[in-house]
Amino acid sequence: MEAVECTGASGGLGIMWRKTAVAFTCQTKMQNWMASRVRALGLNLEFIIINVYGPIPTDKKRLVWQEIEHYLNIQDEKHIIIGGDFNTILYSSDKSNGIKTIKQSQRDFVNWINNNNLLEIRTETGFHTWNNRGKDFSNIAETLDRFFFKGDLTDLQTKLKTSVLPWSGFDHYPVRLELVGETKKTGYPFKFEKMWFTHEDFLRNIQKWWKDSIFVGSKMYCLVSKLKEIKHKLLDWNKENFKNIFEEKSRIENELETINTDVMQNGMTSKTYEAKKMLLCEYEGILAREEIY
Repeated sequence: MEAVECTGASGGLGIMWRKTAVAFTCQTKMQNWMASRVRALGLNLEFIIINVYGPIPTDKKRLVWQEIEHYLNIQDEKHIIIGGDFNTILYSSDKSNGIKTIKQSQRDFVNWINNNNLLEIRTETGFHTWNNRGKDFSNIAETLDRFFFKGDLTDLQTKLKTSVLPWSGFDHYPVRLELVGETKKTGYPFKFEKMWFTHEDFLRNIQKWWKDSIFVGSKMYCLVSKLKEIKHKLLDWNKENFKNIFEEKSRIENELETINTDVMQNGMTSKTYEAKKMLLCEYEGILAREEIY
């Protein structure tokens, strides 16, 4: 993990990565942004990612935009992704309710985007990313968090996809960026799951299936046939006892997204809060089971 410490109760940046998925090198760390060079091992793709936390005062915002622009001007990397909480809206539609006057910080933001030829990666849902969680007319929502891309998308050979994730308890909603490469459907190899050991009947079933599987032929033929037979029995037993945690996870995510939409449009109520809380507890249980896999 690389981080920039916060100042008091504001600021602070952090970025984490999985070593088996990317090769990561932090290049620059400033108070409100940090830049890193990333090589995605699975996609054979190299790019620079800039993590931003925009300050609130207009003059400090302008200084941060200038710092990042100077950094961009000295880079030769073809693919650059810039994302984070910019603390300013870009379009009038980025704000619901409240005063919608065009501020100088918004003009500076637009000029910075145009000067650096940045392409915004709009979220597929189009939801706002910040909400004051007020009710009725006091509810104000804005799009403050977003991603930009600098470079040529035609030679990227992957699709950039962003989405607003369900409410996590904070005033900001997390935004996910995915680099989706072309994949071909193939058969999934058999995997021995660690979670099977948590079931009290597992070892007893293996012993019974091995004993009941009787084949006639050479020793090697009998061994291979027994293993194939037990594999099919294991898969059937897994569906019956553990179901499909990935389908359960997808169901919960869809329900969370529905509640997330309602909260962003109508604000948080005690009913939606309790429903959200129950779903998150169920989701944590699914993630715990997934870790065992």
